[in-house]
Amino acid sequence: MSNYTRQQERKSHIEQKNNEIPVRYEGDIRRFLEYCVATDQPDCIESMLDYLYVSLKDQRIKKNTWERRLAAIRKHLSVSCGALFDKEKEVARELGAMRKIYHDAEFLELTKVEGQPVADKQELIVLIEKLPVREKAIALINLITANRPSEMVRLKIENFDLEGRAVSIYLKKQGTWHDKRLTQEAVKAVREYIKAFKLKPSDYFVGRVYKGGRYESVKISEIGYTKAMRRYLSHNPYTLRKTQISDMHKTGADIPTISKQVGIKCKQTLVNHYLTVADSTVDKFI
Repeated sequence: MSNYTRQQERKSHIEQKNNEIPVRYEGDIRRFLEYCVATDQPDCIESMLDYLYVSLKDQRIKKNTWERRLAAIRKHLSVSCGALFDKEKEVARELGAMRKIYHDAEFLELTKVEGQPVADKQELIVLIEKLPVREKAIALINLITANRPSEMVRLKIENFDLEGRAVSIYLKKQGTWHDKRLTQEAVKAVREYIKAFKLKPSDYFVGRVYKGGRYESVKISEIGYTKAMRRYLSHNPYTLRKTQISDMHKTGADIPTISKQVGIKCKQTLVNHYLTVADSTVDKFI
């Protein structure tokens, strides 16, 4: 292969990756396009600014939701319309002004970040124990490892070391592999699942099961996985993640230990976003 051909192939591949729109943006992009149709506006930067302003002033959406909408629409306009935001100083000025509006007294409440709630771990385990063999194994692994949905849907049977009570997880955000520990109960649940469905090492751990119990080895979407967990336990996967982290902290685990198990490298992120101190704990010291 010539240098020119290889370089062109590289550029084409990189451009393709840069133009991929994350699945999580699809809903926000769809709502923006529906707004453009409803208000008879073209799909462009000016429409984006109009939509974001209405989202703030009229819909009064949370600040973090507003930021997510902005990220999704920017990606859409960059990929679909070739918009160059870095050359639009007026756009940056308007977006900056909208962010300042969120700090006005009228909108200050919209800047509160609530995050996922923490459940009682023992109550979760009781619920998990009542689930069928497949759902039980999936939910228990999600809880013990504090995996994100992106990590659960990519997990394969070959990633488990059941003898060593460990599982190797691909951390999508960091782009690295990380080993997490398993309890004896989790190991037992996985073994029962593998036996019941005759799973092979190359099979996806979650996969898909059709009516009648037929298993298919396929990487399901993160949205599909989140919906499944809500059906199993009436909880979001991130609630299981936060519950495990909070329970480890409550029972005496230090920050490095928690970080090693859940795969969060930034200790400050762990403290700021995941460690929740219960009201009952505060009450002991006041």
